[in-house]
This record gives sequence, C-alpha cells and structure tokens, in this order.
Amino acid sequence: MEQNYNHQGYVYLEQFFSEEELQPLEKILHTFHRAWLKDNDADYKAGAINSHSITSAQQITRQERLDLFKFISQEKISQLIHTLFPGKAIFLNTQLFFDPLNGKQSNYWHRDIQYTGMTIEEQKKNMITQNVLHFRIPLKAESGIELIPGTHREWDQEVEQETRLSINNRKPGDDLERGKKISLNRGDLLVFSANMIHRGLYGNDRFTFDIIFCDDTPEFRDFIDFKNHPAKEELPLLNMDLF
Repeated sequence: MEQNYNHQGYVYLEQFFSEEELQPLEKILHTFHRAWLKDNDADYKAGAINSHSITSAQQITRQERLDLFKFISQEKISQLIHTLFPGKAIFLNTQLFFDPLNGKQSNYWHRDIQYTGMTIEEQKKNMITQNVLHFRIPLKAESGIELIPGTHREWDQEVEQETRLSINNRKPGDDLERGKKISLNRGDLLVFSANMIHRGLYGNDRFTFDIIFCDDTPEFRDFIDFKNHPAKEELPLLNMDLF
C-alpha cells in the first residue's frame, strides 16, 4: 500500500466502512448540511460545491461533534495515516462535497497547493516535502474523482498547467489525456494527496465526506484553525495522536 501511494499518489480501498459505521455519520452530516444550505443560500446559488469546518460548526450538537472526532480518529484510519505519512501527521479539517445547484456548472482541475498564495516555484518545491492527504468517504454511489497519478511528486505537463490556470484558451474543466477516473461507492475510501492534479466529478447527487490530515509541522500548525479540534476535556476520549 505504501509503495503504491508513493508511486501513484492515492490509495483506493473498496468497502472500507460498514453500514454500522456509516449510518450515524450520515445522520450527523445530513443535519449539518440541511442547516448549512439554509445559512449559506447565497453561496450555494453562486456555485458552492462544498462546505468545511464541520467539527466547529454551530449546526451540530456537542455530542455529534464528539462522535465525529471518534470517527475521525478511529484505529483503522490512524493505522493508514501512520502507513502513508513519512512522519507524524495531524488533523487539519473536514469538508462535505455535494453537487452544484446549476447542473451545467463545470468542474475544475486543480492542486490544493495552488490556493496557498505560493509562487509556482514555491509550489514546485513544497509539494515534494509537504504532505496533505484527503480521506474521501462517499455516502452514496457517485462518479467520484478524476486524478493524474504521480503528480503529487511531479509537476504538470504544459497542457495540464495551462488547463489548471486557464492559459492559452484552455479552461480548468477541459479534459486531460492523463486523467484517471475513479468511481466511488458507499463504504469505499479513497485516500489521495492534495498536491496532485485532480478534479471532482459532479452528478448522482453526490454526498461525500472528506477528512484532511497534514504533516505535524510548525508551518502547518500555523495554518490550522484549532476551533476545529477537540476541546482539552474531549481528548482523553479520543485517539489523541491525531490532534
């Protein structure tokens, strides 16, 4: 598994979660999502495709928040993190992905690192040494994600960079020859590097939970919003190694 991730930049594990694990999670996420849509109607109508910071949200109860932390820090997720990260990792944030209101809205190729304010040269350098991983958990069958294997450690081909950055009449939603589509089913887990070129595939009324982990380094700790982390009194109830 570690060798495959190092080479490809992702790991796909079918039926990683049981219904017993997913049903309580799904209930919490639907509670959050209904309230989020009401509170963020303008953003949704403007094209939003995800929400974030669920563990610091006012839309869920303290018990639901604790249950999310228990899910996030469970042993089999922790074991994967220890396998895939070169050093110690820490919880960064959560996201919930859904379809845009406009069914004709285009998806977009990107690397998460392109939104950090770094220059291209800084991105090229830091993507080699900095690790951010998405643990993507679909709550229903969906078209999934399209990614370009290996690009967590190698830079774009010219047409790929032009597509991501809308250069030379290319658009971020244009197809790329090296793209690999991975459809996902309820119960699956897709772990992938945020540094790699990827895009979500809309459709099928997707409802997908992402847990994001990063290197436990001063650079990332400065970036973390610790309101998303457990309170001190909650830590003894959890796998504290990830917080």
